[in-house]
Amino acid sequence: MQFQYSFRDRKYVICGSESVYRERITDVLLAEHALLELSQREEMLHHRATALDKTLAVESDRLQPEKTNSVESTRTELEKTHQQLKEAQVECARKEYALYEATSMLTPYIKKFYDNLRRDPKWFMREELVQDCSDRGGCCSRECGCCAQRCEEEKNLLQRKKGRGHCTTECQCCIGFRGFEFPEEDKEKIRRDFEAKVKYPITGSAYFIKLANWYFCPLKCQKPSNPSKPKSRRYRIFGRGSTDEKES
Repeated sequence: MQFQYSFRDRKYVICGSESVYRERITDVLLAEHALLELSQREEMLHHRATALDKTLAVESDRLQPEKTNSVESTRTELEKTHQQLKEAQVECARKEYALYEATSMLTPYIKKFYDNLRRDPKWFMREELVQDCSDRGGCCSRECGCCAQRCEEEKNLLQRKKGRGHCTTECQCCIGFRGFEFPEEDKEKIRRDFEAKVKYPITGSAYFIKLANWYFCPLKCQKPSNPSKPKSRRYRIFGRGSTDEKES
């Protein structure tokens, strides 16, 4: 199964023997990304609130008359973070429903592939998406292993099955690595750039097809490895395979 543009009309893509309205796939990709970004923001704010709670407790224990301003500043920041976290949680519920609406508009044939792929919690650790994350400077370009940990239920803070994937501008680990959080105007520009690559054929046709294949196409199994030999680091990272790999 592979997506390609219809030769007759670029408003449609062909998958197997089925012609699909391109906008249906676009809506799913944008909804997936929006939920992923917001989920990572929620996780980042949760960690920030926890850190501020601990800081406030330490400052209160060591409170000195001349340092009351520091405690009040931390308390104000904590209240602000809790409010932002609450807003993110509400918005996450909306984005999750938006993803449901987008996927419900898929044809049964395409929806089957989408659902089957999502049954594997490690679906987004396919080689192409790992490489894409690495190219964007995400956690897959480092040794932290954050993206792989998002597959694991016990290591997933939010316990949400949807909204998992590779790094966005809201990734807590990436923010820590950079040493700063992008200003909101920069985040908005990055969102618009991503939308342009996915939504408009002239500016992002190649990327759209790649992304559609990565988000919908089944994982290809790799050749069985020799059980007497340890698995390579590449195998341990990429697991079951990739979209572009030829079947043996």
